[in-house]
Amino acid sequence: MPEIIDRPFTLFQDDPVLSVADGVANTWSDIWKYQVPIGTSLVIKPEHTISMYLAVSGPTEIAAAAGTWNTGMVRIEKRDASGSDVQILAGPRIYRAFRVFDEKPRLAHFNVPAGGVIISEREYFVILVYDDGTVSETVCYFEARIAKVRKALGA
Repeated sequence: MPEIIDRPFTLFQDDPVLSVADGVANTWSDIWKYQVPIGTSLVIKPEHTISMYLAVSGPTEIAAAAGTWNTGMVRIEKRDASGSDVQILAGPRIYRAFRVFDEKPRLAHFNVPAGGVIISEREYFVILVYDDGTVSETVCYFEARIAKVRKALGA
């Protein structure tokens, strides 16, 4: 039986499998929703990182729109295929914790067990936002540096 090896994978806002939507003010909104394709799984480990830029239409960064860096919350979830079973992978945390893209010591990490979490085929990786403004996905972006496992041929 072949050994299963996870490979580095970067998920970002332009992935063709990703569903996107604008946020709704004052409610938790799915901004990005990735359904894991058949034959693959995602692996989320504590050392993996995620960064994002969130803005309202304009584009004005969500925290700047309110005049303070203490607004806007982010939560990242794993959901089963039906969407009824949820596991929180990160957050809820203030948005500014996720803003860093290039300073390794300050990058946001996932809050998962040491062995990591597997998101299997047809399950979802979802990024939610809560803000007092309407978040516009067209001016937002993110980068999740995680891992992917592909099913071996003949498996």
